[in-house]
Amino acid sequence: MTHDPKQLLEKLTEFPHRGVGSKSNAKAAEVIAEELKSADFGVEYQSFRTPPTYLPIVYWLIGGITVGLLTVQWLSLASVLIVAVFAVNGLLYFDWRPSWLMFLPPLVNAKNIIGRYVPTGAKSKLILMAHYDSAPVSFLYRRQTKDGFRNSIRSSMILMALATPVAGLSYHLPENQYLLIIRVLLCIYFVGQAVLGTIGFWRKGYTNGASDNATGVVAALKTAEFLKNQLKNTEIEVVLTNAEEVGMVGSHYYLKEKFDKTRLNYLINFDTLGNGQLKFITQTGSLTLIEYDNEITKTATTLVKTDRRFQNVTAGSWHTANFDSVWFVRAGIHCVTLAALDENGLMPNIRRPEDTLDHADTRPMLQAIDFAVAIALKLDKKG
Repeated sequence: MTHDPKQLLEKLTEFPHRGVGSKSNAKAAEVIAEELKSADFGVEYQSFRTPPTYLPIVYWLIGGITVGLLTVQWLSLASVLIVAVFAVNGLLYFDWRPSWLMFLPPLVNAKNIIGRYVPTGAKSKLILMAHYDSAPVSFLYRRQTKDGFRNSIRSSMILMALATPVAGLSYHLPENQYLLIIRVLLCIYFVGQAVLGTIGFWRKGYTNGASDNATGVVAALKTAEFLKNQLKNTEIEVVLTNAEEVGMVGSHYYLKEKFDKTRLNYLINFDTLGNGQLKFITQTGSLTLIEYDNEITKTATTLVKTDRRFQNVTAGSWHTANFDSVWFVRAGIHCVTLAALDENGLMPNIRRPEDTLDHADTRPMLQAIDFAVAIALKLDKKG
């Protein structure tokens, strides 16, 4: 067992990256499983199939919409249907809802790691979640502003929605030159976004993922270790998900196949704790608003007001909804995400080559452990 959180963080960041389906990803999973076993947690693996990155998803989406828009004069209603199907699924995907784009090839084998510790007479369950895969480098995150990134996503989603009526009108008015120009401009925009969104990976590969999300993995594991002998009424389940950077695929499979809906469940998700000030996220969303207002967020709010250790912790918002907890908050489950944001509401270095240990600050991670422990103890007292 690695008792020092910083040592465990160093161990996880020794791998060049933890990209889904890679040898480094598998080796990181071994390190995590060994850490759980050494702390006397039972370990289970949940296997699933997933795209290796979000790149194939983007290519399927843009390819489908573009092909449909450019062939409507020849394929008629078939092209309109192609545009509509891909546009609807694109809207679902970027609003972080289930979409069949998540299941299109190429697919690789991936696995979640689940550790359990069940005290006698446990009445509720605390799920400590973090993703252990690392992200592809993205050009879109270079010098990106909070509003700029949100607006970019929303603009793309609006244009996806616009593509279907444009295709439909083009079917009814095949000779209209204005509609032809609009279709071509839409295709240029979508292809340009696809290039900008994926060129970083082809040039630089994966990030090392020190802040996003080795810090979250360490926080989840160490919180579980500290709570193991302190909780009286609560089972602890540590869920280290894979393929979060693809579109929260691992947590989707966990909720669908492994989540015990018969229990009273609380979930604390740890994501990107390597820079900035610790926040408990209460509001997020790309197109539709997602609000975290439940027993955990209320407990967190009380703690920051009454416990001097957490006087610098505040509620926060994140400009996209790409946290593992998104599936759970929409399902009405008590959950929250702990993340560190800078003064501009951003996560420095995420999806950039600079996301390495030498650019990370461990203080938010260590405070997140203490904060999660304090939340869990208060929830446990409520029985």
